[in-house]
Amino acid sequence: EAELEHISPKGKEENGAIQFEIKAAVKLDEKHFIRAGYSATADIVLDKRDSVLAIQEALIFFENDSAFVEVETQPQVFEKRLIKTGLSDGINIEVLSGIDANTKIKKRI
Repeated sequence: EAELEHISPKGKEENGAIQFEIKAAVKLDEKHFIRAGYSATADIVLDKRDSVLAIQEALIFFENDSAFVEVETQPQVFEKRLIKTGLSDGINIEVLSGIDANTKIKKRI
């Protein structure tokens, strides 16, 4: 049993999986012990969405508190489009409004 104290706000992709550093206060009985430097795998689900539109977070740029993407309006013609975002796993982010599944988004370099 453990009490979660901290979850890193940014995930890192390692071997195809998104890893977040966490810190927890572990409660152990006399039969068990932990040595310094141990690591573990934990599944922590704070919220979950199914069947949603999601894009790579790297496609988004932020200005003040607003999120934008560049969308193709004509071949090789792009415009800045305001989007509303939802849940993120640190790599992909849910898009609530502003684009749809058919929108072509410019990749950021």
